Amino acid sequence: MRSRLPFPVEVALAIVAGVGAFVVSALVCSAARGHVPDLVMGLALLLVVLGIARAAGILYALPSGVAAILAYDWYFLPPLRDLNDAAYAVLGLFIVMAVIVGSVTTSAGRRALAAERARGDLAETQASLRRLALLIARGESPRSVFAAVTREVLRHFGNGTARLIRFERDGGATDVAVEGAMTPADELVAKVRGTGRPAQDGNALGTPIHVDGRVWGMFLVCSEDRLPPDSQARMAEFTELVATAVADAQSRAELVSSRARIVAAADEARRRIERDLHDGAQQRLVALSLRLRTAEAANLPELAADLTTVIDELRELSRGIHPAVLTDSGLRPALRALGRRSPVPVEVSVDLAERLPQPVEVGVYYVVSEMVTNAVKHAEASVVAVDASVDDDTLVLVVRDDGAGGADEGKGSGLVGLKDRIAALGGTFELVSPVGGGTTATCRIPLG
Repeated sequence: MRSRLPFPVEVALAIVAGVGAFVVSALVCSAARGHVPDLVMGLALLLVVLGIARAAGILYALPSGVAAILAYDWYFLPPLRDLNDAAYAVLGLFIVMAVIVGSVTTSAGRRALAAERARGDLAETQASLRRLALLIARGESPRSVFAAVTREVLRHFGNGTARLIRFERDGGATDVAVEGAMTPADELVAKVRGTGRPAQDGNALGTPIHVDGRVWGMFLVCSEDRLPPDSQARMAEFTELVATAVADAQSRAELVSSRARIVAAADEARRRIERDLHDGAQQRLVALSLRLRTAEAANLPELAADLTTVIDELRELSRGIHPAVLTDSGLRPALRALGRRSPVPVEVSVDLAERLPQPVEVGVYYVVSEMVTNAVKHAEASVVAVDASVDDDTLVLVVRDDGAGGADEGKGSGLVGLKDRIAALGGTFELVSPVGGGTTATCRIPLG
């Protein structure tokens, strides 16, 4: 029905419409009797009833139609009747019966329409939730997920405003995503934050988002129309998706941070060992070598040569832990020095305009070192190619050899360590190693 009147009021109006239709039809039929053919008058009354049905609905059309038929029968078709108590009783019974039938039909139709709309809304909501869940499963950035969820919320809950708000630890609140015109609702925001429960004020609804046992933020929806009665329950499904996205992002950030701390601690340990070797045992051996050389005994030159060999070995060990050339000169000289020490030729192509952040340089150096070692020891490669360049603020490192292939990062701790090291820098490590087709490792590390 188009009308928004309460249903009991509509029933009363339907009775009035039936009585009015009888009075009008009786007057028309009395005036037209003898001047208008029976069939024409009947068709005219039917057309009027159809118009009432189309304009006002079955609830008004049924009593009006019954009343028009009775007037047509009593005042137009012989034998004509006089209104008496029995006629009034019959008229009343027919109108009441028509109103009852119309009421039942209208109520059933409205329930069916409401159910159909509810099924449609549910289907649309489930489709939206599936789309958003797919974004989260694909690992989309929180910013993209938040914007998508806010758009879907506005689409399902009115044509006003949808705001995703994050509560700051200092007591403030920040809009993470906004769709539609900004609508002030400070009281509602404060109420949701204080209670951690949904709150509604007219056509404005606030729903909290809980992450790890605390109120992370909320959704605020302000509609120009009346919100559906099940808005709170439906909104809860969207807030759960946001909570999942936030928790997932926090877990990934904590994992990356943990990996970064582990790698940083390992690098610092290597540098400390390097300093200890250089400032401790290496210095003492150099001093001992000088003292032995001044002794000039018959067997002393041989001992001095042995000590010199030990010093060289210590220097080589120090470079292997954390090469000084990497710290002092950067990635290009360090990789070339690594290539010169390799038993197989290493073709190094480094296209960098400036020094990279130290953690990135260290990570790249150890990836190349490990891949060259694997190519020599396991793949029996004859050449290794190393290419490093920056593309769209991302370092792209490619290390390939022409060896036996068949490398599997799931079976070697060295390759797993390289993958973890690059992941700690926020990058990716991809390995392609078909049997007999050589091995190619590709790393992409963001520099932002």
